[in-house]
Amino acid sequence: MIQILQKKFLQQLPFWLAAGLTALLAVGYAKIFALCEEWALTRDVTTTYWAAPLGIIISFLIGYFISKESIGSGIPQILASAELAEKQNPILKKILSLKMIVVKIIGSCICVIGGGSTGREGPTLQISAAIFYQLNRFWPKKLSRPPDNLMVIAGGAAGLAAAFNTPLGGVVFAIEEISKTHISHIRTTVFQAVIIAGVISQMVMGNYLYIGKSTLDTSAAGLMLYTVLFSIIIGLTGAAFAESLYRIGRWRKNTTFTKQFVLTLFSAAAFVGIFYFCGAGTLGAGKGVMQKILQGESTSAFSSELWVGRLFGNFFTYIAGVIGGIFAPALASGATLAQWLTGLLNTGSSHVLILVGMVAFLTGVTRTPFTSFILVFEMTSSHEVILYLMLAGLISNVVAKLVNHESFYEQVAHDIKGTA
Repeated sequence: MIQILQKKFLQQLPFWLAAGLTALLAVGYAKIFALCEEWALTRDVTTTYWAAPLGIIISFLIGYFISKESIGSGIPQILASAELAEKQNPILKKILSLKMIVVKIIGSCICVIGGGSTGREGPTLQISAAIFYQLNRFWPKKLSRPPDNLMVIAGGAAGLAAAFNTPLGGVVFAIEEISKTHISHIRTTVFQAVIIAGVISQMVMGNYLYIGKSTLDTSAAGLMLYTVLFSIIIGLTGAAFAESLYRIGRWRKNTTFTKQFVLTLFSAAAFVGIFYFCGAGTLGAGKGVMQKILQGESTSAFSSELWVGRLFGNFFTYIAGVIGGIFAPALASGATLAQWLTGLLNTGSSHVLILVGMVAFLTGVTRTPFTSFILVFEMTSSHEVILYLMLAGLISNVVAKLVNHESFYEQVAHDIKGTA
């Protein structure tokens, strides 16, 4: 009996250790990223006109010349890695390398300190998966080394939980996106990794809501119909946004450095132009924008500047080839677009529809409706709107297929596997 328990303990120990390391690194990364973003948002405006393009250009160059595997979000890399790990593909050592971790953190922070519209959440997932994978590589075989694909899947789930403080979202994401097969084999490991990462990150950061609690009114007439309408419009917008990113990104990957650099210069200039016309709401990941909107501090409900700045700011930042993600910026794009529509249509219950917009846009990009509504639900702890969020996820997922049957992440992951 003791030998059986000892064997079980040794089998689970790598997951526990990796989850603890993930939580600590994710929290440290979040704090550094937040400081960089805060400086970008509070400094003199004129500085941004040169700092933003400089940050975008340096982020691209660091990724291109030091670790190409660090460029972009990080989530497609996990999707590809989960399958490549089953075949013991040597490219995993590059996608989930220690060098990638360092470059990912430095490159994304340089981009955001300049003012670029990028997020740390996707990078956190790739970093977390790399921690799990690297620990497993050096784990003694005689101590029951787990399969690499399970470590990658658990790492991605733990990373999402630590990035957003959403443990349930981490579990659902692992089941819905990272591992569309072998669900029965990953249940325990994913739960353990998510719980440990979540507990440690809360011990360090405290039990917080990613966006914060907001007062929600679900009594407005026609709220369900507006939910359907917003889900269709914003879901399609998210899908079109993601498809544009994929097509431009695929072209970038297959062309020369000179052409890539020209596109980076153009994108950096376009970002500065958007910032000039749309203001400071364009900068950073957008977490502060979402908080202000949901707490009633934003006065831009009837202006298109905020959503245009968020949407196209993230678009031009990403196609510049920087190191950084679109996960949190996608939530901000959905929130600002929904806010504008509530003002345009005079809907009432604007906060509910803003949350609906966040779910719809993220689902349009990721095609993970359950992850999307659970993430937003956990970030706000808004039990009274869960039905509207579920509906938004399901509708936007259906209409997004009119643009492409595969998500942005899936398409990029297929390309990575194709070159492996």
